[in-house]
Amino acid sequence: MKFIATSLLASLLFVPNLASAGSGDWEAPLLVDSTNSHAVYKPLPAGSASKPWHLCVGFPHMKDAYYVAKDYGIYLEAKRQGVSASVMSAGGYNNLTQQIQQIEDCVARGGNAVLVNAVSKAGLNGLIEELHGKGIPVLDMGNGLESPHVAAAAKALYYQAGSAAGGYLAAKHPKGSGKVKMVWLAGPAGSQWVEDSVVGMKEAIADSDVELLQVIYGDTGKEVQMRLIEDALQAYEGVNIIGGNAPAIEGAMEILRMRGDQDKSLIAFYTTPAIEQAVRDGKVMATVGDFNVIGSRISVDQAIRVLEGKLEVPLANRQFFVVDQNNVNTYDRDVLLAPDGFDPIFEIEVGS
Repeated sequence: MKFIATSLLASLLFVPNLASAGSGDWEAPLLVDSTNSHAVYKPLPAGSASKPWHLCVGFPHMKDAYYVAKDYGIYLEAKRQGVSASVMSAGGYNNLTQQIQQIEDCVARGGNAVLVNAVSKAGLNGLIEELHGKGIPVLDMGNGLESPHVAAAAKALYYQAGSAAGGYLAAKHPKGSGKVKMVWLAGPAGSQWVEDSVVGMKEAIADSDVELLQVIYGDTGKEVQMRLIEDALQAYEGVNIIGGNAPAIEGAMEILRMRGDQDKSLIAFYTTPAIEQAVRDGKVMATVGDFNVIGSRISVDQAIRVLEGKLEVPLANRQFFVVDQNNVNTYDRDVLLAPDGFDPIFEIEVGS
């Protein structure tokens, strides 16, 4: 059992040396399943776009490190291929009308393809059908689109994120090693990525000595998460592990510092710069990465391939990996986060 647990831990910490966020060639590991037989995503060679296509890129917002990193990936691959892009922020998940208007305006200015992290899975269906009729492809950058006219998609399945975090814990605490108690701060109830991550986590710890006390739902604002953690620590004695969304783990660090509590382990199922730094500092046990920057690069490559009739991987589901003290100083940070000090770029010109 100890050998199996050690092997599992090693596999979760192994980050394939395939993806580089520099301006040169790159590759990315993919999940192989019934929807995709390609284990590695291989982009077109640099500078191989047949013309300076213009891409319209829609994000829900640019308020956090996740979407700043996605913007960074768009910038890198557009620059590598010699295409231009207009990057648009809708200002929040409630702004469906704003996202639709931004996309329409960009296409009217000569956009050749639309890449979108949609604020609504079904809300863009009418627009996508209209653009399909005009020969403008629409690509899903990960939030999900229900339209049958989506030309390609690059996703990170958060079942795998929960499974990676749970698998890491199961390897640390295999059956028979001694019970440990955990509370899990999932995020907003009903959100697909939240529910999927919970399922993955539960399945991964099922045959381990990790005892799940409660899955706690709530808005991912840090203040909300901190209140939920305080309530959980009041309700349950002997909590050993606090796991869950990144703002919750950032808040947990503050709570434990104020309490002078150094006995609890923390793990996040996605990564922010603050969480990654906390892993470096030994304040967080581990975090999960999803090749976020590379996801945007895949979307740009897919768009060019669609426009030029060269699409090979219509659905690219990225792998996940765990970052902890063993690899935090050696893994390629640029596949996951934008460089420190990077400011979002909204207009990417050819040759910029």
